[in-house]
Amino acid sequence: MPRVRKYDAQLLEIGLLNRRPASWTFAGKPITGEEALYSVADNNVGPGYRWEFLVRVPRDRDGRIEVRPHVVPNLKVWAALERRSLTFNKANRRPHLHYRYCQIALADPAGERTKDVVHKDERHSLPHWFDLFSKQIRLKESVRRSDASDGRQLVVLVAPEDHATMIRLFFAMKVWILREAVKL
Repeated sequence: MPRVRKYDAQLLEIGLLNRRPASWTFAGKPITGEEALYSVADNNVGPGYRWEFLVRVPRDRDGRIEVRPHVVPNLKVWAALERRSLTFNKANRRPHLHYRYCQIALADPAGERTKDVVHKDERHSLPHWFDLFSKQIRLKESVRRSDASDGRQLVVLVAPEDHATMIRLFFAMKVWILREAVKL
């Protein structure tokens, strides 16, 4: 893999701006719950790179939590990120029942696909900034029963109230991947 900048997810300053009841749609279905707005400063790249993120938590405890940028710095490489999100689904296998998981799906810097799903045999190729999450990475088949053939995909476990880690994962999978044009 080519040499990339030393990004550190712990250098993201994340602050809650407000919380409010909200309603939205996901996959064409109406959802009600709470929307939290966070400000984020990426201290990896210097001043001027301020972001705002929405974290949408459905009233339904089994519903998926959605994390998406609301305000994106004005750089061409990040222009499409306002239309991207990460979703965190409820795990349904022991001992992970109290966690949410998110598929590790990297942005595609070439723009040929919307995402590049990471599988078990590609774990060693992940950029160094995923080291912070290494203890939380699992195979999907170990956290959720599924009839699909996606059990060998990698996922990250997160506590449902840990919005800061969810936002850090968005940076790891989308923001820095695009900025450094990383391909596995």
